Amino acid sequence: MRPRLALAATGFLCALGTGAAAAAEAWRPNDAMLALYDKAKAEKEIDLWAPAAIEIGWVPAEFAKRFPGIEVKSTADLQGATKIIAEARAGRHSVDAWSFAIGGMIEVQKRDLLASEDWGRYGIAKDNVFFGGQAAATHNFIYTSIYAKPAVAQADLPRRWADFLDPKWKGKLVAQAFLLPRMMGFFALAWGPDEAERWGRTLIDEQKTLIVNTPSESYLRSGERAIAVGESISLAAQYKADGLDVGYLTLDLVPAGQFVIAVLKDAPHPNAALLMAAWLASDEGRALYESLVHEADIRPGSNSALAKEIAASNAKIMLEDVNTMEQRAKYYESYSALVRGQR
Repeated sequence: MRPRLALAATGFLCALGTGAAAAAEAWRPNDAMLALYDKAKAEKEIDLWAPAAIEIGWVPAEFAKRFPGIEVKSTADLQGATKIIAEARAGRHSVDAWSFAIGGMIEVQKRDLLASEDWGRYGIAKDNVFFGGQAAATHNFIYTSIYAKPAVAQADLPRRWADFLDPKWKGKLVAQAFLLPRMMGFFALAWGPDEAERWGRTLIDEQKTLIVNTPSESYLRSGERAIAVGESISLAAQYKADGLDVGYLTLDLVPAGQFVIAVLKDAPHPNAALLMAAWLASDEGRALYESLVHEADIRPGSNSALAKEIAASNAKIMLEDVNTMEQRAKYYESYSALVRGQR
């Protein structure tokens, strides 16, 4: 979710386009969506926001294939929530549809700036609807660890998160200051906050993990570090597209941030926005997220190949949840200070 992701987007999308075409052939919009399309065409455009370019760079072309005649204008901004709230206070409304993790969306939702929709009309399962109808699930940000294949023998790879505390990994690990404390928030929910903190302190202080503010790709490429702890499966795919020989680990716990799509209550193009949102949350939209940017839906009932792979590993999946996200955010704040050496 860092700005750096935008730089690799074009090549990454081209490399994975074949799978997306196959996914698109199997799905068709229902009658309600087609009726919505008729209304949306009159609005002619949509302004779609998301935290990073790679997550929506593919959308304009694919949406045009399914629903021609509507221009998609996309904006990547990690501070989208702040700007949406500021616009609303000033009586301005420029955003139509917004894709973000539910934790990052909550402040906008609390201010009643999201529209409530009948997602079921467009084939979206009830279990994939959030905030009482104000957002629908699209994909998950799946935490993993990425290893440089030339640097690590398969037999030596960690099988559990606790294995990173083995002395053999001292001086061989790297982690992002942005992602590691967010992942530790999931660990706090699973293990308890004290155990999660002990794990993090040991990882940093005793294992001498290198904490960086950029993606870990260059450290794996140079051989300076062998494993990047707490990155994502989508980043592993990006590193491969950049020519780096890496693999990712499915360990005993799979933390997964939950991304959703929402329509703004005062969207300038409400029908086009809802059409876009319902399509992104549809089977086709979710399949395209997986095939184009390796951001899969691993919620229960998903047809995702990655979801099936993770299920076969018997790992425990921890999905971001509206009932626990505020508690996890508090853990994140504490662990972020720890990771950055502030406590």
